[in-house]
Amino acid sequence: MWHLNQRVAVVTGGGSGIGRATARLLAERGARVAVLDIDVGAATRVADEIGATGAEAIAVAADVSSEDQVAAAVTQVAARWGRIDVLYNNAALLNRAQLDRDGRIEDLALETWEAAMAVNLRGAMLCTKHVIPHMKARGGSIIMSGSGKGLQGDLDHTAYGVSKAGLVALMRYAATQYGKDRIRANLVMIGLVLSEPIAAALPPERKALYERHHLTPDLGRPEDIAEVVAFLASDASAFVTGQVIGADGGYTAHSPIYADQWAQRTGS
Repeated sequence: MWHLNQRVAVVTGGGSGIGRATARLLAERGARVAVLDIDVGAATRVADEIGATGAEAIAVAADVSSEDQVAAAVTQVAARWGRIDVLYNNAALLNRAQLDRDGRIEDLALETWEAAMAVNLRGAMLCTKHVIPHMKARGGSIIMSGSGKGLQGDLDHTAYGVSKAGLVALMRYAATQYGKDRIRANLVMIGLVLSEPIAAALPPERKALYERHHLTPDLGRPEDIAEVVAFLASDASAFVTGQVIGADGGYTAHSPIYADQWAQRTGS
């Protein structure tokens, strides 16, 4: 039930971090993987890593915010393997410059807002739109990368959080409209995962704050999320659709004063 033998998976943002870990795990489980990334060099490195294990993978260059590029990428994958069974919408704009500009609403430049929406939300919609016709023949699984910031208000990262909130609705619309075509859609609500881009962009004091508010002793690793995605891609989750699946170390599970109470009790 967990295997993905002969299935074809598209992983966006597959050149690094969670995307890389997921592409590698899906291939390990038997999938043929299209590693899609705007950075073709990064995508090629991941595809080569997978190929070195004896599994099949190709690198696909595309900017997910461009419909022409997404359509061409999906056509390339379908032409290569004749089917698409899994789409993991993982691509997101997470570079340090973008996050530093993404503050409070009154300070938010329109360009920063539009950039987040273009990649994080429009990109997922475009990829979903173009893979669905290829999934209708035999069904498929569409998985979104969400965030706790898409469910709760915060003092910064407004555009990022709103774009992630939009993915929850997009996922449910996809699940509702195409469930009878045996296409499932789910969203993984991710806590702080120390992927390469996040680790590079996160100041130490900010990391300490997140550590206080996660219930697990450690912050997440890309491999933790890859395992959840692999489950949702497989037949083991055949009755799971339209759902937000938390993989956030308990970040959204507790009361707002949890961290303060814990510090008082433990003296830490």
